[in-house]
Amino acid sequence: MMRKRVVSFLLIFALTIGCVAGCNGRTEEPEPTGTPTPMPPVYIHDTPTPTTAPIRDLNGLQIIIGDTYSPEVPPAWTNAWEEATAKYREEIMQTYNCTIGAKKVADWDEMQEVYIKSVEEGKPVAQVFELDYRFVAKPLSMGLFYDLATLEELGISTDDRQRYDKWSDAVSKVMTKGKSIYGMRSEWMEPGGGVFFNKRILKEAGLDPNLPYDLQASGEWTWSKFEELCEYIIRETDVYATCSDSTDTLQCLVSSTGKDFIAVDKDGTIYNNCKDASVLGAMEFAAELYEKGYEMPKPENAEVDWYISAFQEGKVAMQFAEEALCKPDAPYGENCMTDEIGFVVPPKPDGQEEYYTYVYGNVWVIPSCYDAETAADIAFAYNLYTNETPGYNDPISYEDLYENDFYRNGEYEERALKETLPRYNDKRMDTVNFLTRYLVDGLDIRDLTNNYPFADKTPVECVEELWESWQVLIDASNGKER
Repeated sequence: MMRKRVVSFLLIFALTIGCVAGCNGRTEEPEPTGTPTPMPPVYIHDTPTPTTAPIRDLNGLQIIIGDTYSPEVPPAWTNAWEEATAKYREEIMQTYNCTIGAKKVADWDEMQEVYIKSVEEGKPVAQVFELDYRFVAKPLSMGLFYDLATLEELGISTDDRQRYDKWSDAVSKVMTKGKSIYGMRSEWMEPGGGVFFNKRILKEAGLDPNLPYDLQASGEWTWSKFEELCEYIIRETDVYATCSDSTDTLQCLVSSTGKDFIAVDKDGTIYNNCKDASVLGAMEFAAELYEKGYEMPKPENAEVDWYISAFQEGKVAMQFAEEALCKPDAPYGENCMTDEIGFVVPPKPDGQEEYYTYVYGNVWVIPSCYDAETAADIAFAYNLYTNETPGYNDPISYEDLYENDFYRNGEYEERALKETLPRYNDKRMDTVNFLTRYLVDGLDIRDLTNNYPFADKTPVECVEELWESWQVLIDASNGKER
């Protein structure tokens, strides 16, 4: 099967920027094109934005797309697509008299502080920032993000669903406050949690090693089927059916209902959703799985990530975990684990028609300190920059992006690539966006999930204990005075 080989970074042309424009400042002279800098590939959604735009003189505006990882010396081009993209972006800079490119402006653990400090001072170190989703809440509450809905150059509007053709639906909805939108993302969201399963163990138990895929495909991958599978495995083998990180277990099962612990309404108001019947029901189901002996107990004096070793060593057959653990050098990747494994979405509650998954991802923002004219020019250039490369009308697929994550013994795990991963960004159904909970500055979901397996207190009692302290944080995020 022929596939494009997708590399980790897309080669782009950008300037080695010696002088960064402040919130109301521009360079007097455009600088020549210099060292190319890398940026993660951009994955356009259903309808690509046209790559032509009216001629507009940006007067030498320098636009840094600030991130935490772009290397100073990028790798060479490896294919025609990368070369074409670099040339397209160089043409943008020449045509519109600007410079634009990605640059590392801070280490990961310093980015939030760098963003806040530089924007408050009116001298942002970048004109567009990529912020980790965990670093969005504080600057949002401080009013440090520009309202993107006011920038017609981006085409992001709360009134027109076509805004989602290019920009991520998940990010746009969560970053909406009333008629304002404060964040964007032109990439697909990252796939979140699902169920890894060890094919060897299922086969040794006398089961079809692809059974979870078949159940998922037929719509029968339900909580009760998952429990039946757990019961069969512990009866027919000498391993436990499952063990997982407590947070992974609960957020997979809660999200399978289409709900989350923290939610946001259509007006952008955040609220505590932990008393929702579906959320409580998912936590109670998880507790029952443990009580029935399907889950491996935490060994005495075990390491924090003991459950990873348990799955790697074949001591358990299934595990709730995030897809990222299957990347080549991650714990369940080709270079770290030899057993063949599969991956399906979390099982759904019995009687529910659709599967629900959860996603997450970083957010791109424009600093709020820019005047309207400068912000519009930044948006104009960034919109062109993130467009599909002319001549390449075949958008990158999940198979292209994640094929190396599911590679064993010279073969790709086709069913994970074709049947499971596309569900995480399927526009025909909703996904649960875990960005929502990170909009509440200071809230840590583990204050609740670390109570699993609820041996001492019921889920309801745990929720009640945290309710008031979480409400204080939620009110603050909503701008409500107490």
